[in-house]
Amino acid sequence: MKNLKTFLGCCIAIACFTIQSAYAQKGGIMVYGSLNYHETTAGHQFSAAPVGAAYFFTDNMNAGLNYGFNSAKDKALDFTDHSHEIGPFYSNTWPLSEHFMLIGQVDVHYLWGDQHVVTGGTMVDGKYNGYLFRVYPLVGIALGKGWALKAKVAELSYKKKNSKDAAIPSDHEVITGINGSTVGLGLSKNLFIKN
Repeated sequence: MKNLKTFLGCCIAIACFTIQSAYAQKGGIMVYGSLNYHETTAGHQFSAAPVGAAYFFTDNMNAGLNYGFNSAKDKALDFTDHSHEIGPFYSNTWPLSEHFMLIGQVDVHYLWGDQHVVTGGTMVDGKYNGYLFRVYPLVGIALGKGWALKAKVAELSYKKKNSKDAAIPSDHEVITGINGSTVGLGLSKNLFIKN
């Protein structure tokens, strides 16, 4: 419970801090995402981490909806685990120079999926749902014509998973700092609407 209070306090502080900057994109629409594919002799994994669209409702702030998924195939045991997340997000952009920017983003997602576990030599399929709160900074590089390369450099998140089957335990996870799961690259494209 103490970790959850600390996490929520940090989320509120970041949200309050992000209100003060300016970036001239009001009225624009942003689409962004990152698709990943990884294959080994044991199987393959395909994911989006995540993809989304947003509307710039002020000069520097946007809000939208994003969706992430992960499909992991295990060839040896012949099963595929699926996970999904969807929900609203809010982000704020601070220009650092003509081509570089700092971005803060907050995601609030609903989770669901299915997972296979081996218990007592038998493989069991179970389903789950839950929620995810995530706050993270990104560094962006403007590539021109509305395109930008963005790198997620850290994360603070809380994930709660509720099992629908006895085979899958209910669990929670807190992620803080920088590690392999908190770093990623993606592309975005800003589309400006002419009045």
